[in-house]
Amino acid sequence: MRFTIDVDTGGTHTHGFIAGDGVAKTVTTPTTPHDLTVCLADCVKQAAEAFGVSMKELLLNADIIRYSTTIATNAVIQKTGAKIGLIVTRGFEDTLYAPDGEIMETIYDLVRKDMIANLDEEIDTGGKIIKPLKNEEVIEKMQLLIDKGAQTIVVCLKNASVNSAHEKKARQIIKDEYPSYYLGSVRVFLSTDVSDQPGDHYRFTSTLIDAYVHDILVKYLYKAEDDLRKNAYSHPLMVCNSRGGAARVAMTKAIDTYNSGPVAGMCAAYNLGKLYGYDNIVTTDIGGTSMDVGLIRDGSYTYESLPRISDVVVNIPMIDVYSVGLAGGSIISLDGSGSIKVGPRSAGARPGPACFNLGGLEPAVTDANVVLGLIDPDYFLGGRMKLVRAKSETTIRNRIAKKLNVSIPEAAYMIRQVTITAMQKTIKTYLEDKGVDPGQLTGYISIIYGGAGATHCCGFNKGLKFANTIISPFASPFSAFGSSMANLLHVYSKYNIIVLYDGNGYLEQYDKFNSMIREMYRQAIRDIKSEGYSVEDARYYLELTMEDSSGHVCRVTTEKLELTSEMDVKALCKAFLKVRARTADGGYEGSIRLLTTLLNATITMPHWQFQAVEPGPQDPQKAHRGEREIFWTPREGYRNTPIYDRDLLEPGNLVKGPAVIEARDTTYVIPEDWVLNIDKYSNAILEEV
Repeated sequence: MRFTIDVDTGGTHTHGFIAGDGVAKTVTTPTTPHDLTVCLADCVKQAAEAFGVSMKELLLNADIIRYSTTIATNAVIQKTGAKIGLIVTRGFEDTLYAPDGEIMETIYDLVRKDMIANLDEEIDTGGKIIKPLKNEEVIEKMQLLIDKGAQTIVVCLKNASVNSAHEKKARQIIKDEYPSYYLGSVRVFLSTDVSDQPGDHYRFTSTLIDAYVHDILVKYLYKAEDDLRKNAYSHPLMVCNSRGGAARVAMTKAIDTYNSGPVAGMCAAYNLGKLYGYDNIVTTDIGGTSMDVGLIRDGSYTYESLPRISDVVVNIPMIDVYSVGLAGGSIISLDGSGSIKVGPRSAGARPGPACFNLGGLEPAVTDANVVLGLIDPDYFLGGRMKLVRAKSETTIRNRIAKKLNVSIPEAAYMIRQVTITAMQKTIKTYLEDKGVDPGQLTGYISIIYGGAGATHCCGFNKGLKFANTIISPFASPFSAFGSSMANLLHVYSKYNIIVLYDGNGYLEQYDKFNSMIREMYRQAIRDIKSEGYSVEDARYYLELTMEDSSGHVCRVTTEKLELTSEMDVKALCKAFLKVRARTADGGYEGSIRLLTTLLNATITMPHWQFQAVEPGPQDPQKAHRGEREIFWTPREGYRNTPIYDRDLLEPGNLVKGPAVIEARDTTYVIPEDWVLNIDKYSNAILEEV
């Protein structure tokens, strides 16, 4: 049997999705923050056990391993990255090229003010060298930073995006002075290697993030790859990225791994939507640490051109996923007015919620669900981890119930209601920000995933009137499932303003555009070959960021890699106006220009495919596993409620609320006014009645 292995490491749990000969199995293990290679290895071991083979046999027969990780995210949040030395153009040490001159203090958590040096050089906005770079000054400033303990040097000079000569020269001087065979050699990152976008400040922040987490990723990912090879795996480890694809470790920039887990979940949602013929999807991923909301509109991902990484704005375009600290592990507290506050702090995997019995003393959302009877302490993670209900009751009593003068279950109910209200507000606010009316969602489906998604979705989706709410049988490891759909992907970017339509006529000279594409295409061919694939097997397409004279920016996708006629240019402008019409009011008059061009080169990798089966009877009795007392409302108190086994539910089965469905890695909570149907693909379809 041949296998594909996909692993996603989250803040609380690490999930695996393993497929072989049409059979898919999922595994979950606690994340090990002290060494993320440990939970990766644990996940692979569990996968081998699930298929009844040894770890070595599983890896020997694995065609591919794809990995999405929170390493970069955690390093920035926890401030555990490299000690950075920064070199900028003289006069910009205090502003760091910030457009308004104000710098977010978060930046100084990543590079200390005393670790910033300057060079007396100048290149104007047209790329002309006004003041040449001095070799001796570069060496002097470099030595100064190394003497202060710099482990990595970031060079970001003014106007380098139009002429990178000084940055490249600075790197060469540093490498000549500290060659790689010396123990004292340091890594040097140039802003123009990380981003070619205009705006010196955001090019600097992008490079700073990339350099800050680079060494940590190198340490963990190469160790992970070495560990796999020692156990008979013979292929490169593929790392998922924030563009929805994957590439081997050696071909991946550190910053591109940021948010790769949530983005992998978006890829799974996209493919699930195609299965049902829906192009408009709202995704909601709730795990132990965060709630991530995403939007797919008209069959296209939503992109963020200036995303935030731990409050630092960068200019590396990413698939947009909005994250808030609102999840199963979110810590509960009372604010100054005595109101319940959920998050944003998380209990994580260790110590975790109080019920984990690992030393956590503060109540979390999961503790409330345990007290309410929604989560069975003896069946958490399929029974592999036993929870202690008494710990949940104690912390909720001491921290919340006593102070509000209510019973423990009433306090737990209040926590759950506040959590659900905050979750719905997050979804509504996100959609409004994207120009989608939360009151008009009948053309959208809601796809729910993450370990805590199914536990809360009927609450936060109540009244939103989605066409359908869908939960995959792989809901908890959905990001790992999504990475199983990731293809090899390399992306190349060029910022080059080209006026396609000036208000009177269309572009007539195509050399500037075509030569730009040819340069990126040559890079793509080189990289596809280095990955070990044939360039003929790759698919190439462009993503063009275009802007009209009013400043409205839209993204257009095309598989045509060159312009040869006015018809080609008109087609691009027409595509731009079609996208513009969705998000802009009124008609259009004026010019259209190209800003940024992305060339995507992708190779199709092995994927899991849903298999349809003929639906059977509606009666779910075969999956019934008894009843349990559950606290639904303060008015009725605890009430005997039917419990079902998700693994035993079959296509065609219909479960009417109130009910609880227990899977090995999540719990579905079905209130009285909802029904759940298992469809022909074994997905759960939830409807409000």
